Amino acid sequence: MFFGENSETLRLMTRKLALIAIPLDIRGGAETILKLVARALASRPDWDVEIGFLGGQAAGEAGGSYQDGIRRSYGFGGGKAMSEFLLAPRLIRHRYDFVFSSHARVNSFLAAARNVGVLRSRRLVARESTVLLDRFKGRRALAYRALYAAYGSQDMVVAQTSYMNERLREVLPPRAIAKLRTLPNPVDEDLIIKMSTRVLSESDAGIFSRRPQLVWCGRLIEVKRPTIAVDVLAEVRRRTGEDYELAVVGSGPMDSELRAYASKLDLVSRVNLLGHRDNPFPLLRASRVGLLTSAAEGFPNVLLEMMACRVPGIVTTPCAGDLDMLSGLEVSAGFGAFEIADALLKVIRGGDRSALYAKTLSERSPGRFADMLLGAPSPYPGGQR
Repeated sequence: MFFGENSETLRLMTRKLALIAIPLDIRGGAETILKLVARALASRPDWDVEIGFLGGQAAGEAGGSYQDGIRRSYGFGGGKAMSEFLLAPRLIRHRYDFVFSSHARVNSFLAAARNVGVLRSRRLVARESTVLLDRFKGRRALAYRALYAAYGSQDMVVAQTSYMNERLREVLPPRAIAKLRTLPNPVDEDLIIKMSTRVLSESDAGIFSRRPQLVWCGRLIEVKRPTIAVDVLAEVRRRTGEDYELAVVGSGPMDSELRAYASKLDLVSRVNLLGHRDNPFPLLRASRVGLLTSAAEGFPNVLLEMMACRVPGIVTTPCAGDLDMLSGLEVSAGFGAFEIADALLKVIRGGDRSALYAKTLSERSPGRFADMLLGAPSPYPGGQR
């Protein structure tokens, strides 16, 4: 099954057709948001929704499947750069009511495709995944500037925070700036709560019952600075004398480096590398404090997920804009281990903050977010800037 193809022609003629374009079928921040929007639209009787993966687990196969009432179709090229151009012959055969994407190169391609008539969509929305020019310099930054130059045919360009909005204004063409809106990320609280109550495995239960766990969750990559989390653990143990442990949920290229660093600080027995989990939420729910150490993020969705799991306290670096809008969150004064430890100890000594999360979570439902993508007015400050 290719993008936009369905044997139920009559049904499609009476329903609105949406395409959510994603490079790979993985669990990442941007991918999570795209899938949330797909589920929110698919739950409505007047929408027929397809997630089109440019690559992924079924890359290169002419086939598809249904999940949560959503068609899942796969393309060619492994989802890597230039894979998006393989959408062209498929897009030209179909007309969509709504197309949504969240990766700069896919956003750029879809904008260009619509501009020349290859993509026929009543509404095209591009969401920015991160502040790319904060993360990349040199040739890669020039490449992203070239991608942004193609923006402008979208009906809306979504920034996740007011800071991202400001930074995008420096690189987007005027016709795209006029479409720029700030819409905070959604979170599916009900689904996360349900998933978080699943029973821990025997080995996980043993770890989390042994000592209070500080939980760190994400890809083990440089920008997320997982080794700083080990420094924070060492500092908290030094200051309090209490026997905390660090649970690291995730995998990535820094796995070996993180193990070696924990060994260097003589903390191997207190750093639990739990690897990638399709469902990390029971681990978050069992933790004492959630910890984010990133140098830069578009917006760290894991903070919302920790809130939904009711982690008693959550600490983050000032790695993104609008973090002060998250009720109950503690933002460190800086990016160093000492400053993060200061914030973490404040949270530990202040007691359970989970009751404070309700305000933030209630404002970020996927259905509300989908409505705003479709053109409903934003209730958020700066949302219609």
